[in-house]
Amino acid sequence: MPKLAPKLLIAVLIAMVGTLAVAGVVYAKTYRLSASKSKLAFNVTTIRASKGSVTLSMANPSSLPHGIAIKGHGKNVKGKTVNKGGTSTVTVTLKKGTYTFYCPVDGHAAAGMKGKLIVS
Repeated sequence: MPKLAPKLLIAVLIAMVGTLAVAGVVYAKTYRLSASKSKLAFNVTTIRASKGSVTLSMANPSSLPHGIAIKGHGKNVKGKTVNKGGTSTVTVTLKKGTYTFYCPVDGHAAAGMKGKLIVS
């Protein structure tokens, strides 16, 4: 019986991986950033990510409402706008290229609340 246990474990693992693939389970890499407490800016200006499903999660410590969005290469996906203490999240499948992440609140991106998202 002990010799059968490793083979059974391997068979179960293979079945689980196959089930996840068939079910379309996607694992996104999450990149965390934050709005500035006092300026119309993020705490980072460049994010490097791998192609595929990418999630940006932005904490808002500011008294102003902010959100997170990604645009470029035919994409323009916006997370919800949140108030102080909230988190705005956006998930999108991206190909290789350079995209822009930005705050979708009127005037914020124009004031500098944006950055580069480089996908390789």
